[in-house]
Order: sequence, then C-alpha cells, then structure tokens
Amino acid sequence: MPYFRSGDDASLYYDDQGDGAVVLLLHGFVGDVNIDWIRSGILDRLLDEGYRTIAYDARGHGLSDKPHDPSAYAGDILSGDASALLDTLEIERCFVIGFSLGAQTALRLSTLDARVRAVVALGLGETILTRVGPSTDEGAAVWSLAAAMRADDPDTITQPGLRHYREMADAIRADRQALAALMDAPRIPVVEFLDEVKVPVLFVTGSDDPAGAPNPLAARLEDALAVTTAGDHAGVRAQAAAQEAIVEFLDAHA
Repeated sequence: MPYFRSGDDASLYYDDQGDGAVVLLLHGFVGDVNIDWIRSGILDRLLDEGYRTIAYDARGHGLSDKPHDPSAYAGDILSGDASALLDTLEIERCFVIGFSLGAQTALRLSTLDARVRAVVALGLGETILTRVGPSTDEGAAVWSLAAAMRADDPDTITQPGLRHYREMADAIRADRQALAALMDAPRIPVVEFLDEVKVPVLFVTGSDDPAGAPNPLAARLEDALAVTTAGDHAGVRAQAAAQEAIVEFLDAHA
C-alpha cells in the first residue's frame, strides 16, 4: 500500500488511479477513501469519465497515522497534508473534491495552494457561515463531537447528529481518541477565509442535510454554483444528480 510523509513526518495512506486531469479527493470526518469515495461510486465514476483520482486517508482516519495530540491537527495542517501529497506525486494542477470536513479543507487549500484549479464542496450549507468556534452556539455541535467520541457510554449521547457520528466511529472501530483530538484542534473557520477563495466552486448539498442550503455560500463567491439534490448529509455522495453535477462542473473547467 502506498504512503506519503507530510510536513511533520506523519505517514498517510493514499490511492492513485487512472490517467487524465487530476482530481484530489478529501473525505469527511469518520470517513476514509473506501467509505466516502469507493462505496459512494464517485471514484469509479470519475475514472470512467477519464480523470485521474488521488484520494488519501486524512490523519486520524483509516490507514493513516492517528496522533492523539490536538496540536497535530491544528491550524492549516490538514490542508498542508494535501499539498504534501501533491508535492510527492509532482502534481502541477488539480481539481479538488471534498466532503463535509474535507470540503472545508478543500476550500482552505484553494486559498493556499495555486495548483488548485477548482473545488467541489459536498455537504456544506449556510450553517457554516455562523460557525466560528467552540464559544458560539452554532459551533457547539461540532466542538462537542470531541466529547461524543470520548464518552464511555454512547447511550449518554442524546443529540442525534452526535450519536450518529459516534455510532459510525464504533462501527468501523475508529480511533476515537484521535478523532476527538482532531475536533479539539483550533482551525480557521470557513467563514473567516471564504472570501479569499478565488477558484470556481461547486457546492452540492442534500435537501435533508442539517447543514442547510448551499446557495448562501455560492452567493459569497465570484464564480460559484449551488446544487441541491435529494438526500441527507452523507447520502448526497451517492445521488446520481450530485455525481452528474460534479462531472459537468469538472468537464466545464477541464
């Protein structure tokens, strides 16, 4: 299995398939290459369309290193991992598709790495515009994910969204301490850098996603589209309409 080393010498697993224009895939919280991209059918669809797919398990997930110190996830470390993989594979230009936390990382990467030509952000909606950190009510659900991961008894988690992520983590036997550390780590909220995004962006969100509608995000940018499909937060990835929108967007900017 191929691995690459990031800036702090973390070892991260990656998958590299196909030829053609490069699409870098960044999965979501408690996900991995298999869960988010292979099972959803997105990776195979991109290969069928003639793209080269590069996906990796983010630190704390899957087959990659899982540090338990929040400092290992702080600041721009997650986007730095993506840049390190592009360096390792000598990629000059790429599209980036991210889901949920991966979508946030993709947007941030576009402001820091000139190799990003366009971004597809799945599972982001208007609620991200009010999420500025653990001190806000809007941010409380995300930041309490750390507590949900550390809870001794999952039955004590009463908030459905938090319970869902904990059940996912338990089902795949994830390293919950690493996931909690990731959620504890201070990172720059999307609302603070969104206006710095200058590449074309496609936002795709399910109509039943508690993240809210994607249109307010697209309205903040000069070159952005918003698409709402059927499905909930995780379900948007497998929606035929979502995958069709992704291919059309990439083809338009290839």
